[in-house]
Amino acid sequence: MTNSLKNIISLIIVFSTSAFAQTEFNDTTKVVDGMKIYIPGEGKVTVNYGKKIGDDPLFQDSSRIETKVKYFFLDKKTSSAFKVKTIKAPKIRMVEPLEKIRKRYVAFGINDFKTTPMAELRYSTLRNRKYNAGFDMKHFSQKQNVGSSIDALYGNSTVSIYGKRFLRGKALYGSADYENNVFNFHGFDKDQFISFNPKDFKRAVGKYTVEAGLKSTSKDQSRLGYDVGVNYNQLSLDEMATVEHKSDFDLNMNKYLVWTKYDWFKGIFNLDYNASYLNSGRPNKDHESFYFSVFPSFDLQFKEIDFTVGVKAFYQTNNKDFNGMPYLEGDWSFVKDVLHIFGRLQNDYKRLSYLDYVYENPFIANYQDILNINVPVDFMGGIKGAFSSNSSFSLGFRYRNYKSMPIYYNLSNNPTLEFNVVEDEVVNRQGFLEFLHEGKKLNILTKIEYNLYDVFNLEAYHLPAFYGETRLAYKLQDKFVLGTDLFFYGEQLGIESFNDNGRPNTITINPIFDFNIDFRYNYSQKLGVFIKTNNILNTKHQRWDQYANYGFNMLVGIDYNF
Repeated sequence: MTNSLKNIISLIIVFSTSAFAQTEFNDTTKVVDGMKIYIPGEGKVTVNYGKKIGDDPLFQDSSRIETKVKYFFLDKKTSSAFKVKTIKAPKIRMVEPLEKIRKRYVAFGINDFKTTPMAELRYSTLRNRKYNAGFDMKHFSQKQNVGSSIDALYGNSTVSIYGKRFLRGKALYGSADYENNVFNFHGFDKDQFISFNPKDFKRAVGKYTVEAGLKSTSKDQSRLGYDVGVNYNQLSLDEMATVEHKSDFDLNMNKYLVWTKYDWFKGIFNLDYNASYLNSGRPNKDHESFYFSVFPSFDLQFKEIDFTVGVKAFYQTNNKDFNGMPYLEGDWSFVKDVLHIFGRLQNDYKRLSYLDYVYENPFIANYQDILNINVPVDFMGGIKGAFSSNSSFSLGFRYRNYKSMPIYYNLSNNPTLEFNVVEDEVVNRQGFLEFLHEGKKLNILTKIEYNLYDVFNLEAYHLPAFYGETRLAYKLQDKFVLGTDLFFYGEQLGIESFNDNGRPNTITINPIFDFNIDFRYNYSQKLGVFIKTNNILNTKHQRWDQYANYGFNMLVGIDYNF
């Protein structure tokens, strides 16, 4: 871990000489006394009928590799990526340390005295009319006895440079990142080994990312808006046993249109296009393909109704799989700014790779096939509303018919208990409820999801039917902030073995309840201390079969802006 940190330091010196741009994020950060509020999307806090319904919920788990280290423990969760547009109150991520825009930032923390302490260094130039640039360096690692044959290990080291050059009516942006993750297969079956060395079960994941692009910055809706970017990712796994190269070209164009002949015909035309190349080399297996997606749409905006019509089409060269279907989305302001009825019908298709696998399930074997997610029918509908300007809710139903969906499983007769991934036909019916409150002192986010899975060949392995989370942040005084997270996963199914007829013998994995508390004290506008606790009840649970999550753990640290 120490050697990884030294390599990171040397890399930042090389990267710093070539920095010229900063990734242009669509997210917004608001700073409120004592806490930072992160608003995915454009950050608009009023009703925006043109906003699209977001992707499906993601089950974030305790062994997931975090791509952004902000004092998170190994089993720190992140809020769902599911974004039904709320009314008045914005989407937020809470329980983050105070973070104002400053040129320099440094943080240091200690958790277990077994691994390298947490450290973060950040430098950024102040924004001006010509450019903005900076770099980040972060490290976090953790090691704990979770009752397995060896201690569970996790480490993350990241270095990134970014910048943005402002031109007349447009901005040139770019970034370069390197991320190194280390963990181990601590759930292996030691009884199947005569002798073993713990180092043999360590896994290292390295990822390089380079991005550059050009986007318009004009606020004039009558002018054509655009964002053109290229992105390159390289992933190496298990000492180069698996190596992937992925290149993407992304284009977004949008323009506000008005048909003068008809006053009612006005709205936003939007075009999203992606071309992607993937070269994935694994032991005794290779994959090479191009992937294309195009999504033209027109958002027709009436006084009380927002209706979007379009077409989503996908094509992949290696399997010559073409998917296309009309896109329909509607939002009816039944009671303006108080109650809306929404619905959406679409298809979806995604080519997966180890860039997806290892960040979903880090214990996956390195010789798996490259699969796809194919959803010919995806329907969502429900209601959303606001109790006040600070509180909102959404309640709905979703139906998805997967032609192919990845399912993870492992077998007890595999000594290392690595996971396999296979695809199956799945019908998913989901009900969801979300409540959000944003106040001067109190912020609350609550989500509940209930899923039914009809799987054609196998079972819904590692897909809990019930999931719930509550996030709360409370400002005690001007200098004190208290936060808490509560998560609950329902029972899950796993595979113990296959019988003589090839049918799986299933096992039940116990539910997960996780309770975390965070505390922060701001001594001054520049200096602060924090305490992060995870799994404060020290419950024993598993997100992935045979791989125990961390028990109670704590991080104590100090940060300084200068």
